[in-house]
Amino acid sequence: MTTTVLGRTLADPLFGPVHEELDRRGAVLYIHPAGEGAASPLITEHGMTWMVGAPVEDTVAVMHLILAGIPVRYPRMRVLASHLGGALPLLPRRLDDHLAFESPETPELPSVTVGRLWYDTVSHVHTPALVAAAASFGADRLVLGTDFPYEDGEVFLRAVDYIADSGLAPEEVTMILDTHAAALLGLSGP
Repeated sequence: MTTTVLGRTLADPLFGPVHEELDRRGAVLYIHPAGEGAASPLITEHGMTWMVGAPVEDTVAVMHLILAGIPVRYPRMRVLASHLGGALPLLPRRLDDHLAFESPETPELPSVTVGRLWYDTVSHVHTPALVAAAASFGADRLVLGTDFPYEDGEVFLRAVDYIADSGLAPEEVTMILDTHAAALLGLSGP
């Protein structure tokens, strides 16, 4: 799904039946930006729809789900956020610290929830972002992402190669490149 649908957040109760069915099936909800710059003219009217707007959309969409308790309510539905979850690798502690006065009804600390979600590795080959995501969520929550068909050719190849060159432990690299996606999709055997 895109980060919003017809101007509605993915946490809108209208999508409850979709979440219920995904949960029943143990399926994946993959979230990708809609290209709307998070509905902000400060982004869209200044030529930043994809360069800044996309990661903002990723961050906001996942936070809507977390604050609404969707991952807690539907624990078998696996949420996969694109682009390393936007700014989420930088925010777990801040989210927890602000929860009491901004969203006290949230059923679980955001730092706990973000560690149970999944994230693709698209960061436009920015190794510090990948390392921050691995440190914040655990490398076991990362799956290979390439942003194909939006990125192709040399950029596509770099999206794979930078993981091996990131400085992550070899076993973490192998899991990100070879096994995590299969496990997320329920394709790995016992």
